[in-house]
Amino acid sequence: MTQISRILGERSGSEKGPLLLILTQVHGNEPAGYYAVQELFQRIDQEYQNKADFDYRGRIVALRGNLAAIASGQRFIDEDFNRIWTDERVKQVQNSPLDQLKSQEEKELKGLLETIQALMDQHPDEQVVLLDLHTTTAKGGMFLIPSTDDNSRALGLNIHAPLLHGFLDGLEGTILHYFRQKNFPHHQLTSICFEAGQHDSLSSVGHAVSAIIQCFTAMGGFYAADIEMKHELRLSEENQGLPKEGRLAYCHRIHQGDNFKMRSDKIYRNFDPIYKGELLAEDKNGPIYSPLDGLILMPLYQKQGNDGFFIIEDMDLSAPKLGRKIPKTILNA
Repeated sequence: MTQISRILGERSGSEKGPLLLILTQVHGNEPAGYYAVQELFQRIDQEYQNKADFDYRGRIVALRGNLAAIASGQRFIDEDFNRIWTDERVKQVQNSPLDQLKSQEEKELKGLLETIQALMDQHPDEQVVLLDLHTTTAKGGMFLIPSTDDNSRALGLNIHAPLLHGFLDGLEGTILHYFRQKNFPHHQLTSICFEAGQHDSLSSVGHAVSAIIQCFTAMGGFYAADIEMKHELRLSEENQGLPKEGRLAYCHRIHQGDNFKMRSDKIYRNFDPIYKGELLAEDKNGPIYSPLDGLILMPLYQKQGNDGFFIIEDMDLSAPKLGRKIPKTILNA
């Protein structure tokens, strides 16, 4: 079997500048990020060929996440790679020999973290952004999940997709939880997640390309004069009518043996409106109804996964509630 490389590729401008780390395929069945990076690098190479004065600042490095899951075409092997990045778990993995790690995903964590740390150490004085690319099983709109720092929100607003807050309160052990400034005090680190659309949709690749370009432009890498307006327009137009910013209001947890299934007579798309009391799914305990009005997000239409669906509420930023934690009563334990 061909060995899959952790580093997917990289491109650098002639001027010193920010470092963009593009993380693809944290889940092995989400290939859109991989194809988006290939398209991005091809476009950069073409720009150099077609425009004698084309250049940019900084460096773009694309990484693969879960190598074993990619090889097998599965979301994960032993456990969800995007749920094990707690501070305690990371420290334990860092201090353990590779052959003593409990799961394939712990081995992946060790390899990915060492690679990212080495790359960041090459840019001690530059801004670093980790852009984590994903797709969902459901069709429908794209969206962004910021980390808790203000820089992440500001960056997200420049990508022109719904910016959804509260996921770091509603979930545990995601990559965004770990890649925060407090864990990398010697670097200027910002992280953000972009969900590009449905797993197998060609449009998800285009969405991801545009998001990367908008992100690196906002970082001061690409010069705005070199960037076609079509990327901003694509993102803005396709997200018309969706919340500019929203908040996680409810997360339906799945436990082993639940036999969770979304209802089969209605296929939900991301951001479809749902209403309190609406039948959404079922498990071993019976029907599952929506506990509130809102917009459904990431309904689960695959066998592997820890979360059945999420419910989002639109945000009125004139109200002082941006930093409010999600009440535990609305998280399905």
